[in-house]
Amino acid sequence: MAVDTATAGAPSTGRLAPARAGRGRASGWLLLLPALVALTVFFVLPLLSVVVDSVTEPQTGLGNYASLFTDGYTLRVLGRTLLVALVVSLVGVLLAYPYAYAMTLVGPTMRAVLVTIVLVPFWTSMLARNFAWMILMQDEGVIQRMLRPFGFGDVTLLGSTLAVGISMTQVLLPFLVLPMYSAMDQIDRRLLAAAQSLGAPRARAFRRVYLPLSMPGVIAGVSLVFVLALGFYVTPALLGSTRNAMIAQVINVRAKELLDFGGAGAMGVFLLAVTLAVLGLSRRLAGQRLAAVAPGYQPARSHGKEGQPAQVRPWLKVHTVLVAILLVAPTLVVIPMSFSSGSTFQFPPDGWSLRWYERLFTSPQWTAAIFNSIQAGLFTAVLATVLGTTAALGVQRLAPRWRGAVTGFLLAPMIVPHILVGLVVFAAFLQAGLNGTLLGIILAHTAMAVPFVVIAVTARLQGMDARLPGVAASLGASPLSAFRRVTFPLLLPGILSGAVLAFVTSLDEVVIALFLQAPGAITLPVQMFNSVTIQIDPTISAASSLIVVLVSVPILLAQVISARRGKGR
Repeated sequence: MAVDTATAGAPSTGRLAPARAGRGRASGWLLLLPALVALTVFFVLPLLSVVVDSVTEPQTGLGNYASLFTDGYTLRVLGRTLLVALVVSLVGVLLAYPYAYAMTLVGPTMRAVLVTIVLVPFWTSMLARNFAWMILMQDEGVIQRMLRPFGFGDVTLLGSTLAVGISMTQVLLPFLVLPMYSAMDQIDRRLLAAAQSLGAPRARAFRRVYLPLSMPGVIAGVSLVFVLALGFYVTPALLGSTRNAMIAQVINVRAKELLDFGGAGAMGVFLLAVTLAVLGLSRRLAGQRLAAVAPGYQPARSHGKEGQPAQVRPWLKVHTVLVAILLVAPTLVVIPMSFSSGSTFQFPPDGWSLRWYERLFTSPQWTAAIFNSIQAGLFTAVLATVLGTTAALGVQRLAPRWRGAVTGFLLAPMIVPHILVGLVVFAAFLQAGLNGTLLGIILAHTAMAVPFVVIAVTARLQGMDARLPGVAASLGASPLSAFRRVTFPLLLPGILSGAVLAFVTSLDEVVIALFLQAPGAITLPVQMFNSVTIQIDPTISAASSLIVVLVSVPILLAQVISARRGKGR
């Protein structure tokens, strides 16, 4: 009772004494110091080094940047990359918007199923999904056989830009659905009913009311997908060809094979500039939309009469089913493939066997790759969780004028194109002697995973009552005891979420691991990539199936349990 009384009676806002406020801000900087140093050493300084190389190698000047627009080949690659990223974003919007809209109309159980269909490919290994598309698009594959009766003949997809675009659209579709659904979920559907009651037809009410309110989610999803598509490497490398190369492939060749860090750095810096421009523009557009259509808007959702699911039109049902098949089917291809008795990537298999699972767990190459991935993931999770948690606690204690800049610095590795991060790490670690070592992979993955921990812990901090530690102190608890008994238990779910995100980020990361690979430092994603590009090894189907099952089952159970709890309440 004493705690409740103190909490209720404490002022919601107030000024700390100057000395206490100064100590709090000083402790905030101390908590931030480890993360700031780590990101500076393993991310910022290498990035600056690549920027310097872009204007000094092979000679001082802007020759590398000039060649981007004067060299015919490079200009074609840049144009192709920008065009593919734009088309993938626009086609993705057309597929994702109705699906996200349907998620807001259905009941809790069906919504849990639709969310799971999005989350399973979201968390499933990108290599597994690209491998599935490679099987479907290969000569005499399922897609080619399906198109023959329609008079298309033997359409060759594998190795084309179209194949890259189709796979990238499916891989990036969850990044469009989730922000759109998040925005739509906050819209009060009674606004549509109000517009129709004033004489507006259903289509006009949707276009004039619902669509503008959902635009922040659309803008966020499109900008995110466009930025991610710019730095895609795995999909073009597996499904494309050198004739239709994208910029990430050219950067990889220039850096790893030609050691042309100046030219590769100029391409990477150009990608970074485009990324920052797109993110800045999207933030401005999203802010204008919010200010124009919903000033001070407080949502109060209503799915239908008495909270029942709203009606889903037949065309929307068909679209939702087709998008769900697009999201899930390619991933499920690898499961029957893993039981194939053949030594090729033929689908459906001619015979059945467990030989590839046996090889997965007995082959020295695969077992070493699995062990390296687990080891790298665990060390990355521990380091990133410690750095990210202390950084989030430190940001909370800073003066408001510093929080935005420091948070932006901590999240910087997330907005830099992945291929540029791989180039930065490769160039820096090559000089430091960390290239080709598991330690180098762990340090690079830690720098990439820290932002995810910061986001998870910060979200938890924002949901906490900041007065609780003060209440504990007023009852005689020391600062350490208040943190251990009050703050830490409340933060634990966010810390654990951040740790899981860090582990999964490391487990699925392939671009940096490809740059840093060596015979003793090959992770599971690298082994899977090599099993397709260097040697035809169907063991990748067993590895992919194992990842799909380990990811999809917990997500499905969590969604069903959450839906039942929500329905019960």
